[in-house]
Amino acid sequence: MAKRRPAFNATQMAFSFEPPTPAASEGALAGIERQVASAVAQILKDDTRTRYEVAGGLSALLDDDVSKLMLDAYASEAREGHNISAGRFFALIAETGRYDVLSALLGKIGARVVVGEEVLTVELGHIETEIQRLQERRQTLRRVAPAIGQGGGRK
Repeated sequence: MAKRRPAFNATQMAFSFEPPTPAASEGALAGIERQVASAVAQILKDDTRTRYEVAGGLSALLDDDVSKLMLDAYASEAREGHNISAGRFFALIAETGRYDVLSALLGKIGARVVVGEEVLTVELGHIETEIQRLQERRQTLRRVAPAIGQGGGRK
């Protein structure tokens, strides 16, 4: 029997400047739980630490017990009754630094991830866009604004 391909494809993590398309059509997020489980499995597979060590880090971050067996269940696409909670998934991302995986999953709903000081790059782009918009407005006003006469009144 052939092995089933993981629901989360590593090629989904490629960076792109293309705006992601929000999930809006019927069934657009069908199977998302399997994809999240597959993403968890990929994160755990790629981490150099043991699952026990990752579980320990998660337990410390969350101040709650997360066991290696829980991670095994979260990473299994077949165990539909053991989906990872959003809070624990976010903690896993923080513990492993796998923002690329988070970004790939968020791309499915039309979002991207900006990490740490990358927000400064986003702000810079915003400022440059605002400067361009204001320069265009200045050009328009230069063409249509009347001169201000002495006395301030119209004749």
